[in-house]
Amino acid sequence: MMLAGAGIVVLLILGLKLMAGKQYDEFVKENGQGFQLNAFAPSSLALIDRLRIVERSSRFYLHIHQKIVQLYGSRKGISHTRMFLAQMVSFVLLLLVISFVLPAVAEGDTTYLFIGLLLTVLVPFSMVKDLDKKIQKRKQAITLELPEFLSRITLLVNAGETVQKAIIRCVEQKKHMHDHPLYAELQQVSSEVSNNYSFPQAMEDFSKRCAMQEISIFVTTVLMNYRRGGEEFVASLQGLSQDLWAKRKAVTKTLGEEASSKMVFPMMIIFLVVMIIVGAPAMMMMK
Repeated sequence: MMLAGAGIVVLLILGLKLMAGKQYDEFVKENGQGFQLNAFAPSSLALIDRLRIVERSSRFYLHIHQKIVQLYGSRKGISHTRMFLAQMVSFVLLLLVISFVLPAVAEGDTTYLFIGLLLTVLVPFSMVKDLDKKIQKRKQAITLELPEFLSRITLLVNAGETVQKAIIRCVEQKKHMHDHPLYAELQQVSSEVSNNYSFPQAMEDFSKRCAMQEISIFVTTVLMNYRRGGEEFVASLQGLSQDLWAKRKAVTKTLGEEASSKMVFPMMIIFLVVMIIVGAPAMMMMK
């Protein structure tokens, strides 16, 4: 019975793969980087389109899409949201197969079936939760790096450089940090400005992509003063820089507290092991 259920799911996956053909292969190849189970992605995408999952669960789709946009930007938002949903469906299908196979291998023990079905339900929620953790880490990384970037901008502007050229120069100096979320976004701003794209619009798009209060304040300060320049602009940047350094200290303190709290459990285990090593000989001698 269990093997029959696993066979049905496997046949479903193979049927979807045949139905999809090569329709989704190019899409998965272009957008699959960073996602898991890409071999199952065409079947999952075919199932998503066949059942019209996006249209029938629009609120859930928009919820996921907003998170994906914060991580990958609006240009890749739709394609990466589809890949994330395909990854989620692939995990569900794979866990369903495992849920039916394990009880059959364990001589009909239904405990494995319930555990597998429970994991099948919990994994999608865990994947959404993981997106929140990635967004939080991204925001922390930007918060930690932004004050240093702003300090360099302030020095260049104070030396007579325009803010546009100052941003481009800072980005060029940090090419080795192209994977950092802040410099990845600034690289796009630099590229747009170099291609004669409107600087205010590029900065506004940068603010929308980051979706952070600190970035919004920075962009607003720059757009309000960059045409005038002068001492008032430098003073505004210096004041903002001081506020951001204070926020950086707060984030650093929070990360330090989290790291120390994670060490409590390992330290307790080490303490118990030491107590056993020290106390065991004494207990043996007493006997």
